[in-house]
Amino acid sequence: MKNKKLAGACCGIMTGVCWGISGVFSQYLFNNTEMQSNWFVAVRMIAAGFFMLLVSIFSKREEICRLLKNKKDIALCIVTGVLGTMLFQFACYGAVQKSNAATAIVLQYLCPVMVMIYACVKGRKLPKANELMALFLAVAGIFLIATHGNINQLVITNDALIWGIGCAFFMSLSTILPEPLYKKYSTHTITSFALFFGGIAAAIIVNPLKNPPMFDIKALSALLAAVLCGSIIAYIMYGVAIKRIGASKASLFACSEILAATILSVLFLKDSFTWIDILGFVLIGSTIFILSEKNPKL
Repeated sequence: MKNKKLAGACCGIMTGVCWGISGVFSQYLFNNTEMQSNWFVAVRMIAAGFFMLLVSIFSKREEICRLLKNKKDIALCIVTGVLGTMLFQFACYGAVQKSNAATAIVLQYLCPVMVMIYACVKGRKLPKANELMALFLAVAGIFLIATHGNINQLVITNDALIWGIGCAFFMSLSTILPEPLYKKYSTHTITSFALFFGGIAAAIIVNPLKNPPMFDIKALSALLAAVLCGSIIAYIMYGVAIKRIGASKASLFACSEILAATILSVLFLKDSFTWIDILGFVLIGSTIFILSEKNPKL
């Protein structure tokens, strides 16, 4: 049992590391090639969607057949893929292109706070003490990252801030929209269809075959690494983590994405962060752990 949980924890951590690596490689591509974030997202989602759906067909054939026979569930998968997954990916990598991988990834972790606010409004209830604390820390974190404590200035661009907060919002949609589906089907199946339908929509919008960016060996290697690490390997790891330790704990261990993206950005892309940036990162990251507490002692 202990070995099973340890393996699950390691897979959860490696999931976050893979996502962090993908973010850093994408930033490298945006900084050193003519590649635009929308083109990257379309290619990444198509590759991930086809791969995961192929795996699902072989591993969960009966479940997929059951899903395909339900028109309402398929429609909800399409809505989730387009309004949730695709727009989340566009916003996330738009934020990376306008700022850097670490900042974009930290801002996307405002998602749990947004989901919490939605739950309070839907349930017509006041937030609990830990939820209020998480909301306060999230706002404080955004303020520090965006202004460095000076209300009269912005240290990141308006575009970066808008894309980053938009990333968290659409990540929230990709969490909230498929809630009815998770009661009937596995996480892997829903994620596969969401990526597949989102990838098709992204390809229609972007048309990656039209005027693709020029590649050298380094850029092609970075693209392959970003797709493999951030999509295929990460989702395999995440699936193992969920199976061994549950979705809640797996998502907590995957928060290693923040640390991985920050360290890799500094080491390989020579990004620099002030102590105020780091404090903002910590404040936002801490909200995940605060909201995960079922019985907080405050």
